[in-house]
Amino acid sequence: MRWYLVLITILVSVNLSFAVERPSTQHEVHFKGTDYELNIYRINGRNDGKTMFIVGGIQGDEPGGFLSADLYSDLRLEKGNLIVIPRANFKSIILYDRGPDGDMNRRFQKNPKEEDMDKVVEIIKQLMSESDVFLNLHDGWGYHTPTYIDKWRNPYRFGQSVITDADVYQCADGTELDLRTHADKVLEETNKKIGDEQYHMHYFNTKTQNTGTKFAEMRKTATYYALRTYCLPAYAIESSKNLPTTEMKILHHNYAVNEFMKLYDIVPEAPTIFLKKPKMDYAVINVNDEPKIVEEGSSILIREGDVCEVTHIEGNYDRGVSCDILGYGDLNDYRKKVEMKGDSVIVFRKDNNKMGTIKIKVKKNNGTGHYFVFIVKHNGVKKALLSGDTLKTKVGDEIEFLSAFSDVSCGNEYPINLKGYVPPSISYNNGDDRGFNIKLNPNDFMRKYSADKAGMAYPVVVNHKGAEMGSFMLKMVE
Repeated sequence: MRWYLVLITILVSVNLSFAVERPSTQHEVHFKGTDYELNIYRINGRNDGKTMFIVGGIQGDEPGGFLSADLYSDLRLEKGNLIVIPRANFKSIILYDRGPDGDMNRRFQKNPKEEDMDKVVEIIKQLMSESDVFLNLHDGWGYHTPTYIDKWRNPYRFGQSVITDADVYQCADGTELDLRTHADKVLEETNKKIGDEQYHMHYFNTKTQNTGTKFAEMRKTATYYALRTYCLPAYAIESSKNLPTTEMKILHHNYAVNEFMKLYDIVPEAPTIFLKKPKMDYAVINVNDEPKIVEEGSSILIREGDVCEVTHIEGNYDRGVSCDILGYGDLNDYRKKVEMKGDSVIVFRKDNNKMGTIKIKVKKNNGTGHYFVFIVKHNGVKKALLSGDTLKTKVGDEIEFLSAFSDVSCGNEYPINLKGYVPPSISYNNGDDRGFNIKLNPNDFMRKYSADKAGMAYPVVVNHKGAEMGSFMLKMVE
């Protein structure tokens, strides 16, 4: 009896350790801030049931697929579970390219590698093992039809189809998966909703495992890997790239996905299609860890060597958002610290759509650092002035320039030049007015250098190696 109670206790403990909060949504981020950032959404229904794994964006030029998958990330379920990866290949989506580093949907036959894309593939493989059915959402060219009609409508086109690797697949343990029966049921209901026969979806068996198949490349795909490795029912859903609108592509995907959910008794609150044009309002940019709010289309002025980090992008979308600091980092520099050496532009995107820009203007330090200081004597009293200040004086006051330096001067001091003034009794004017006790009299200045053109205001400047390092304004009043 004692051993029985111990066993019961162990089993209860194990069950509790794997307990899932219901209903709930968990969001996981892998490879954050990289070109291959991967967002995974786990939606657990109020009641447990089958788990469907939906992947979009494995090829980045197929927006119908990844935007449809994205809608299911917000779903709440009464029954069953979803695992959703809306954007499997984020880099290819940003570039709107099928595969800038190769086709991700041809990487599933490979052994694990250390390339970034393969790391994503390994995560997808692991998630397959947690699922009861796998859907891979694509957009394909043309319209698949059982018989040849023309170059855009024939058995070799992938668009508007539900694709399987076999009608019936026999797993290694002898289990038979009747893929066609489920696909046919989904297509029947989906086409009722599509209505227009020219856009109907059709069944497409690539006969992937057959000798002599015309689609041997499918042996490298995610669906075939799911079948042969996990005996997991796997389907590719393809809308057509030739459909008139992106909204229609998404809608047809949704019709098919929703029918598969019904087959597996996964009960949702259906997502709605409302595609807003991506719009950005502002970004929060940390400069040396100090946050600054910068509006879209404006500029931010920083100094050479400052470290910038975009920490927040405010707009009408939360997912699929990235930013690229041109000339620095990678395609996706969101939440990445970047040391700035020169001017740049931050390009903000929703998927592959540009939604805004912010210009970064970098002021070269030229030894000035973040501040430049002048030390002067005014009527015998020492004063410190920052570059950009104005020193108000009276005619007859006495001024002496003592020194000028910055936070990165490393002990160096620089000549100070009062524009328009030449010290008396010197044979050569080297532009350094330090050490002279100057009694201010407008008649002693060359008026052409006056800032106010009235002969009462003159700049005090430090130049070094041909560049202005700092200046302030000396202003006289009667």
